[in-house]
Amino acid sequence: AADLAAWAAAIVRTPLPWPGAASAPLAAVARVQPELEFWLGLPSASARDIDAWVCDAVPLHHPRPPVRDVTLHGLLKGFIDLVVEHDGRYYVLDHKSNRLGNDNCAYAPPALAAAVAAHRYDLQAVLYLLALHRLLRQRLPGYRPSHHLGGALVVFWRGVAHPSAGAWTLPAPL
Repeated sequence: AADLAAWAAAIVRTPLPWPGAASAPLAAVARVQPELEFWLGLPSASARDIDAWVCDAVPLHHPRPPVRDVTLHGLLKGFIDLVVEHDGRYYVLDHKSNRLGNDNCAYAPPALAAAVAAHRYDLQAVLYLLALHRLLRQRLPGYRPSHHLGGALVVFWRGVAHPSAGAWTLPAPL
């Protein structure tokens, strides 16, 4: 229990690299909304076409498993782990508990990018950002994506002690 309490304290106190904003720990951000439910309406679209767009918008330089060759149509339901407002910008934060290795080197930026690619967290982050964009467009007066939509962080909390804070960041691919 003591180890878990120390780890939780490190998680909320470790500065995170928010794209386009000053680093700050979760304990210092203005507002958070956990487990934000969303529904994305999808007209008839090829999953592979969506994936190709994501691969172009999010350069990872690591191989990514292909998505299934299906046509999507209808509603996609999901939950964003955490939406954060920091420095007037809004971010998606996706918590990961994956163990990437036995030491802190496993949480260096190249290893984080490889894990994101292998598990397709890039695709997940872009879908979450799209959902957040649509929500902000409806609810935030004067919303401008280039000003308000900050990006996504995929945070591997087991790497919180690494200088990267275990965070892979994605500025919003406008």
